Amino acid sequence: MKKKFSAETIEAAHKATIFHEMDILASSVCTCFYCGYQFDPYQEKELEWWDEESPKGKTLVCPMCLIDCVIGDASGFPVTDHDFIMECTEAWFGGISRISDGKPIERANRPTIEVE
Repeated sequence: MKKKFSAETIEAAHKATIFHEMDILASSVCTCFYCGYQFDPYQEKELEWWDEESPKGKTLVCPMCLIDCVIGDASGFPVTDHDFIMECTEAWFGGISRISDGKPIERANRPTIEVE
C-alpha cells in the first residue's frame, strides 16, 4: 500500500490517543485504530476511561474491543479516512489487528473478576 500520510503524522496521531478527554468530548466521531469501530461519544452508552487520576487527563478505551487506541475528529486528524486508519493500524500493530485481519467489529467480553 502506498502511504498517503507521513511517519510524523502517524506518530502524532498515536500521541493523540492518550490523555485526550478534552478532544474526545469535543468530537462528533471517534475511531478505534485496532478494530475500526466508529462512534459518536455522546451516543455511546458506556464509555470507559483509563488514567483517571493522571494530571495529564483521561484516556478513552474503545467501547467495542477495549483497546486504548481511540482518536476523535476534534484532534484534527482524518479519523474517518480509511487509508489513514489503515496506516495507523499497520504502524501501531504491525499488521496484527482486527482491521488488518479483516475481522468484523464485535464487542469484547469483559472478564468477571471475583474477589473473596
